[in-house]
Amino acid sequence: MTVGILGGGLAGVSLQHLLSGPSEVLEKEEVPGGLCRSFSLDGFTYDVGGHILFSRDEGLLSVLTGALGDNLRRGRRNNLVLYKDRLVKYPFENGLGALDKQDIYECLIGYLKNPHPEPTDFEEWVLYTFGDGIAGKYLLPYNEKIWKVPLKSIGLEWVERVPRPPVEDIVKSALGIETEGYTHQLNFYYPVTGGIQSLVQSFARGGQVTCGFAARRIEREKGGWRVTGDTGQKSFERLVIAMPVDEALSMMDGVPDDVKRASDSLVYNSVRLVLVGLDDESLMDKSAIYIPDPSVAPHRVCYMGYFSPENVPSGCSSLVAEVTTRPGHPLHAMPADDFVQQVVDDLDRAGIIDSRRVKTTEGRDIKYAYVVHDKEHRKNVGIIRSYFEELGVSLHGRFGEFEYINMDEVVGRSIALAKKLDSSVPSRE
Repeated sequence: MTVGILGGGLAGVSLQHLLSGPSEVLEKEEVPGGLCRSFSLDGFTYDVGGHILFSRDEGLLSVLTGALGDNLRRGRRNNLVLYKDRLVKYPFENGLGALDKQDIYECLIGYLKNPHPEPTDFEEWVLYTFGDGIAGKYLLPYNEKIWKVPLKSIGLEWVERVPRPPVEDIVKSALGIETEGYTHQLNFYYPVTGGIQSLVQSFARGGQVTCGFAARRIEREKGGWRVTGDTGQKSFERLVIAMPVDEALSMMDGVPDDVKRASDSLVYNSVRLVLVGLDDESLMDKSAIYIPDPSVAPHRVCYMGYFSPENVPSGCSSLVAEVTTRPGHPLHAMPADDFVQQVVDDLDRAGIIDSRRVKTTEGRDIKYAYVVHDKEHRKNVGIIRSYFEELGVSLHGRFGEFEYINMDEVVGRSIALAKKLDSSVPSRE
């Protein structure tokens, strides 16, 4: 059974790596990677945001690290939150001791004496879980920057991604006693060379990955599916959509109206990236800084040299800044040069960089970056999934399944889907 996989991101190439039978990945870009792409400029290597390898599942983590072999280094998180004029330990609720006394009091009393009722949306959930102080000072403004939609419009189906801190940690943090949150990502792995794209390349090695094939039409044919692109046609017995599912549906005829409506209603954010390379080593001591301040364009900056010194030239350092956008947002259509300059100016004003030391900059726009789990998300995704199940087509990956999932979860689902597809091959005995 030949399996066609549309999309050469981590989902597509890891699935092919795990399949027993013949398969082919079709990727529209000239190199595979998707959201796990890495780029190089003037000796600086940077990723599409902050990609590190971690997992609560040790077996799954061993699959991720094992794929990289010797091209692997271990690191320890040193994330910080820029709040007012100071850097606070991440997650914010574990760094309360760094705040001034009034802010500490408001965060602690808000957590301990929380009047908020059971939540029905994401904004209510943040207040219910963390209280007015922590929510108002960090979590609400930070999430408003990321999602670019009213937080009341976001549902609760994904909130398990945000761990709930125990009351003991909050009290210790307020007293200045060291605590750690999000312990499953406290230690991480990352490639020594090549950026996070090395993981994709490791999975793709030895597989049939056809790049530069931009699918234009998907249609049924006798015995399977035909995919037509600018460079020809491909036929497969089984099909996996590991590309944005809304784009795949636009390539198909006869899609029911309710499925079209569900697809048109899916919500996602794009991200605009800015590499900032400096001619000094001032950006080598942290993994990332989270920035809730709405007057600073990026919501997060990741220090690429902290992940691996091979990401920066000798004597230099760099960060990659992330700014989520969506149509209608003022930054979405800003000309590239102006956007890069605004990010540099904002980071200089915030004290994160000294703009006089900037050596290299580059901007990149990524259309599909963050799935937004609005209140209609589950219904709309359910309609789309049911349709593809009837067709016998599998959906896979963040934008194939249209779920906000991390790299470890993507590979975990690749393992499960590979077993399912392999088990569906009829016996030839």
